[in-house]
Amino acid sequence: MLDFSDLPYRFFPPKRNAWVAWLIGLNNRWYRLPHVLKVDRVEVSGLAGLRSKLNWDDRSRDKRDRILFLPNHPTHADAAIFIEAIRQAGFTTQMMAAYDVFLRRRLDAWVMQKMGAFSVDREGSDQRAMKQAAAVLTHGKHALTIFPEGNVYLRNDHVTPFSDGAAFLAIRAAKELSKHGIRVLAVPVSIKLTHLTDCRAALSSLLENLGESLGTPTDARGASASPRESIVRIGTAAIRRNLEQRGMAPPKTDDLAELIHFSAGAVLEDLESKLDIKPKDGESMIDRVRAARRLIHEVRTDEDRHGDHAAALSWADQAMLAFRICSYQPDYVAERPTLDRVSEIAEKLAEDVRGSMIEPIASRRGFVRFNDPIPLDDFIEKGKRGRQAIRELTAMCEASAQSGVDDLNEANPHAGGRLWDGVE
Repeated sequence: MLDFSDLPYRFFPPKRNAWVAWLIGLNNRWYRLPHVLKVDRVEVSGLAGLRSKLNWDDRSRDKRDRILFLPNHPTHADAAIFIEAIRQAGFTTQMMAAYDVFLRRRLDAWVMQKMGAFSVDREGSDQRAMKQAAAVLTHGKHALTIFPEGNVYLRNDHVTPFSDGAAFLAIRAAKELSKHGIRVLAVPVSIKLTHLTDCRAALSSLLENLGESLGTPTDARGASASPRESIVRIGTAAIRRNLEQRGMAPPKTDDLAELIHFSAGAVLEDLESKLDIKPKDGESMIDRVRAARRLIHEVRTDEDRHGDHAAALSWADQAMLAFRICSYQPDYVAERPTLDRVSEIAEKLAEDVRGSMIEPIASRRGFVRFNDPIPLDDFIEKGKRGRQAIRELTAMCEASAQSGVDDLNEANPHAGGRLWDGVE
């Protein structure tokens, strides 16, 4: 998981140009996907069902349904994969993206804006981004795309909790547009990436190198070594080292689930005491990290609080450590040790240890499934509490995206979907 960004915020508006977007889409299909991301092609499903329930073909924009696409976000290739899926589907979309992505390179910002992307500060109250998103739905020329998981968790088989911001935005827009007889539909989208070939040797080598860098060498290619044993050994060593580097004593347990729970909890409790935060009853660790991050982000992006920036840098490091630890699911590989799952956790470990993305291991295939659209009529009925409607819509979209991933996994014929010991 890549570090959080606390660079000074700058809003990047969409500057979509149809011809430039078309050329970039072709470049994405024929160069970026196969040669940079090693995704040989993207297979799209669910379009017939989606189109049968949409009022989109009418030339009058005033009568068109408004569409909010809500894809899961399991990999760093998702934006490129979804752009290709949208191209195949014949839609155009404006996409909300984290503002720090626009700040990496001027060329990246130019390309994204010409494709119709606009920036958002996910950890702040970004009113300009909210207004832009609402404007996209109101005008109806393009669909709106938001990745409601927010972060890339590198856990493709399990959809992580959706943020409720997208549902809030959609319901608010639906209330206004309903006055003019226009519907808003939320369309959950399932993205799945799978390996096409047996890449166990490359993955074993990666795990072995990670073990050596953490002082726990093991020949992961040995006959007696299983990928789960290597992952547990490396993950345990990484957590212990990070805690010790920050002057914290790791718990005395060899059980990975206990180590993750108690380590993340200890880091969070120490951080919350520094920030004077009291967690809510039943609040998840991920939500506790997000609450801490909002305060830290506010301090680090405030030029008038320059004197607090050094301390806030330490807090940000601590929040990142807690987030990385609690983002692991201990039984993810043990539950079903497929080539894809081992690859995802190996990539996640490498990213967390090295602090940067790694190049794809081998050739992959992308699958995008457009699930049944959810009309928001039922969520804007009089008398229905706003918060309740937002929670219900968020849960429905999350469950639909997960169901789509499950179906894609069930039909996956490629090497990545097979058990590690059963790959041929």
